[in-house]
Amino acid sequence: MDETKQCPICKQENKCGTHVNENPSVCWCAFEAFPKEIFELVPDEKIRKACICATCLATVKQLSTS
Repeated sequence: MDETKQCPICKQENKCGTHVNENPSVCWCAFEAFPKEIFELVPDEKIRKACICATCLATVKQLSTS
């Protein structure tokens, strides 16, 4: 699998709209808020190169509200 299609945190498919030939402005992530803590989980070499998946985002959001 192309590394840009993998979540840099869990390595599962990120389902990014940009990579499925959709308009990136209508990708699911365009309507989400990403807490800054989630970016601390992304390896430096993957920052701005691979999208975080919805599952990882939900997990981090849940942990940050606990």
